[in-house]
Amino acid sequence: MMIKKGFNLLGFPTQWRFIKGPLFIMCIMLFLQLLPTNLQSQFSLISIRFLDGEIWRIITGNLIHANWNHYLLNTAGLLLVWALHGEYYSFKRLLSHVSLATLSVGSLIVVFSPYGEYVGLSGVLHYLLAWGAMTDIKRKEHSGWLLFIGLLIKVSYENIFGASIETANLIESAVAVEAHAFGVLSAIICFTIIYMLAPFLTAGQNKKSL
Repeated sequence: MMIKKGFNLLGFPTQWRFIKGPLFIMCIMLFLQLLPTNLQSQFSLISIRFLDGEIWRIITGNLIHANWNHYLLNTAGLLLVWALHGEYYSFKRLLSHVSLATLSVGSLIVVFSPYGEYVGLSGVLHYLLAWGAMTDIKRKEHSGWLLFIGLLIKVSYENIFGASIETANLIESAVAVEAHAFGVLSAIICFTIIYMLAPFLTAGQNKKSL
């Protein structure tokens, strides 16, 4: 499938269909960040409360942040995803991937992470960066390999040696390095499953059209 790129002279995907997805996500994050502190606690991913039936937390925990610095860092990360691979994500496609990533990263955090409470979009951002890199590789763009290998090195390093102390101080919270790894892992699994199934789905559609 050919993707029509609406690039300006700087090389960014500036068509509205590529911009409105990131803007929508940013607006949701901004709305949650503007809530009073006592209300914000109702949206963070607290594993015990999720298991007790507060199921919305598995999604909203990825969209709310520890403080404004945390929010701005992840907003910048979302802009980076848009700048690198925005042309891969129409509005519906971006929402589909963000939804899949929040569910996958959130589930892995609940099952495997030691955190009592998790907030932030960083796991989802690592998913999107990994997915974009693998899409580049599939399209035979060598830069995809550089980004993908760089992500693997980054999440491996920070899960072995820990995250930057400066970043933790900036966001006034522990950096959830496991969530970064969960994001990359989720993207690899989902990408592999989808493109392994793609030939079978295409074959089924071809049979229906005969």
